Amino acid sequence: MELAQRDKVIQRLKREINENKKNVLGQLDNLNKSSDENHFLKNVKRDYTKYRDHIVMEKNKQKEFMELLIEYIENTLDKSDITSEINQRAISEQNNILRQINNIKTEIDEIIS
Repeated sequence: MELAQRDKVIQRLKREINENKKNVLGQLDNLNKSSDENHFLKNVKRDYTKYRDHIVMEKNKQKEFMELLIEYIENTLDKSDITSEINQRAISEQNNILRQINNIKTEIDEIIS
């Protein structure tokens, strides 16, 4: 029962983090529009832009790392003489990583757009 509650808390926190990211990015858009009219907002806009760029950089690093994992799994599967059960687990993990890469790409697209 504790695992189910922990998973619910984790999911709720993930949703809240995503909402906060969307709010920050929405505020950046508003600042972009307003900063043209107000010189005082230029520093705030610069900070939000640095934050956005940092998030994009981190997401790209995640994506590159996941791609390295995929390559490692493929090389390991090609070179090793493993049982079909381990092979199936490795393929399953590979598919999981590919889904995570797609999620990261989507997150980057949302941040950039």
